[in-house]
Amino acid sequence: MEKQHLKISNKNYAPVSWQLEFLIAGGIIFSLYTSTDYFKHLFLLKYPISNFDYAQVLLFFGTYVLTRVLLIGFGLNLILRTVWLAYYAISYWYPDDVNYEKLKLNFYQKKHHQTQANAKERLLILDKWANLSFSITIIFTFIVFSSIIVLLFIQFILAEVLGAYWLINNAIFNYASAIIVLLLQLGIFDFIIKKKHQRGAFFKIGDILYKIYYYGSGLFFYRRELLVLRTNGKNWLLLSFGTGYLLLALFISINQIGEFYEAGTFNVNLFDDRITFNESKNYIIDYRTYEDQLGMEEVFFNGGIQSQYIKDNYLKVFVVHHRKHDWYLKYVRDSLNLTTYNPPKSDSLRKLYNEERARLDQQSLNRLLKVEIDGHEYKNLNWDRYKHFKTKEQGYLTYIMIDTLKKGRHQINTYTRNRYTGDVKLSYSFSVPFFVD
Repeated sequence: MEKQHLKISNKNYAPVSWQLEFLIAGGIIFSLYTSTDYFKHLFLLKYPISNFDYAQVLLFFGTYVLTRVLLIGFGLNLILRTVWLAYYAISYWYPDDVNYEKLKLNFYQKKHHQTQANAKERLLILDKWANLSFSITIIFTFIVFSSIIVLLFIQFILAEVLGAYWLINNAIFNYASAIIVLLLQLGIFDFIIKKKHQRGAFFKIGDILYKIYYYGSGLFFYRRELLVLRTNGKNWLLLSFGTGYLLLALFISINQIGEFYEAGTFNVNLFDDRITFNESKNYIIDYRTYEDQLGMEEVFFNGGIQSQYIKDNYLKVFVVHHRKHDWYLKYVRDSLNLTTYNPPKSDSLRKLYNEERARLDQQSLNRLLKVEIDGHEYKNLNWDRYKHFKTKEQGYLTYIMIDTLKKGRHQINTYTRNRYTGDVKLSYSFSVPFFVD
């Protein structure tokens, strides 16, 4: 009676528990799939682009890669578990496996089936693969997390110690360094850093640096478990699979961010085979450079004007301020002695002090920002600090009278200057056509 009761209980409740687990797994996968929209809202709306620095961009990019790694791994795990559950359900109802007495095959075919793995062995193999896929997903998540730590340290050294801001703003360098660090954490380059049994101060310093790297990057969280996988299986297979896995997550993240974050990303459209003739010389109009076409959930990236069709006698020009502009402004203000221009103690001189500060500030902004309409440069513009009412971007606003422009199509080009290792270079900000009525 007790055995019969147990059998009924298993039959009634075992499938239900697995259904709940599948619902939970499906909810997690859906949450991971939609999480990038939340991160976009968090980073681009609550923290406007004007506040982005190298650390914030890297953390933003890292969160995308982390969620894609988890999504790919948990998706694979769910597929394996689904197959396992399907086989388990068949074995649950027919625990005796294949009935060879009723199998209408010849002797050799029956013998071939009998030498294959039985139901219990197949279930065990699938269960091991499902568990392994989950474990690998967690290990690869640790690899990405430790890679973010290493990349943050590299960019901190380049920016704050060496002053190589031009390098950390280079997309190719950033993606190449991300790939190299990911492969380094995975263990692709272990053959290069084999420890040699030699004595001396140089090798002692190397051991100390490696220990700092080992614990500081979080390598100790997963290094031993990764070696278990590599030493008990085919090393080349694991490294090849891991490389493809991580590069796929990296590529998906780059493509997703490239759809709305325009700087330093490779937006590769795999399924778009259209070809534009002489594409480099054909300007593509972006609606996000016109204020009246922007929604509350969108952002100016570099700036824009009020509309594509201008009925006013002025042009409202808004340029977004990026943190990289601070490097040039500091360079200009130092040359103008603006940073050391101390306020006077006398109240009678305070008005003159404020006027002089405002003049020097406008002078530095006019050296930072350059505006051209139809090739004609507008100098000595009055710039105001401005926070956009729609996108919450911080930047600079100026109004240019265009009552002398003829009716028809015109084009405005804006540029910002950046200071790289003492050299001042002119960089593109935004270019947009407009029509004057």
